[in-house]
Amino acid sequence: MTEQERSEKLNNLIKDSIPLTNDVFMIFAINKEFCQEFLRVILEDDELEVIENDYQKVIPSAYNKKVMLDMLCRLKGGAIVNVEIQLVDEEYRAKRIFSYAAKIRVYDLKKGQDYKDASEIIIIYLTLKDIFQKGSTVYEVKMDVVSDQGEIVDKFDAGLRVLFVNTEGLTNETINDYLKILTDKTTINSKYKITSKIKEDLFVKGGAMMSKEMMEILDDVRDEAMEVGIEKGKQELMVKLYKDNMVSKEYASSELHISVDEFLRLVI
Repeated sequence: MTEQERSEKLNNLIKDSIPLTNDVFMIFAINKEFCQEFLRVILEDDELEVIENDYQKVIPSAYNKKVMLDMLCRLKGGAIVNVEIQLVDEEYRAKRIFSYAAKIRVYDLKKGQDYKDASEIIIIYLTLKDIFQKGSTVYEVKMDVVSDQGEIVDKFDAGLRVLFVNTEGLTNETINDYLKILTDKTTINSKYKITSKIKEDLFVKGGAMMSKEMMEILDDVRDEAMEVGIEKGKQELMVKLYKDNMVSKEYASSELHISVDEFLRLVI
């Protein structure tokens, strides 16, 4: 692909796309302040604080399918939030969501840590369409313990919240107004300064310099981020397996193609 073709492709992306496409949303998710502003609105908590953010986060597995998460944040207080962007209808969404939650739990829970201290996990499944077609902006999964007589006898507290959020529903004015920034090509809202600033730079101002920046991000940074994420994830996995006495330091270092001393420095 020539430079001109790449530039035309990028310009078409900017004109025809919206921030909720996965590639473009990644540019927003890089910014920790955006993640905080986004989650404060969606979770309706003005005091919420993001202390770590990651995008296209790869969680590897030694035994089964690895996953790549669109946006992963840790909040002050320890809760972990995973935001998934889904633009097409998905038949087995529940299985994927609970698989992701399980991966995050295993990845986060440390050896010797009691289950009572496990972090709360919040999955936000963000869609354009109201997949339940009931007109609501937000749907939350509620898990109950039900007797064989049909009586709800307790809450099933798995330390997990699952929220389906969509841009079609009209029942939450605050979230509806905010999401317009991410779905309408020109909407800017001064109440949400971080999101609007990124949106304005990428979709409203445009220009050759910004197009070049966008092109570099979309064509280069995403691939690099995935490679770095996979490598970092593999390192973290080997350290965890070593600490759990499941692999030797010699095996772990050979898998990472580094010396034993270099591997032990990762363990510290």
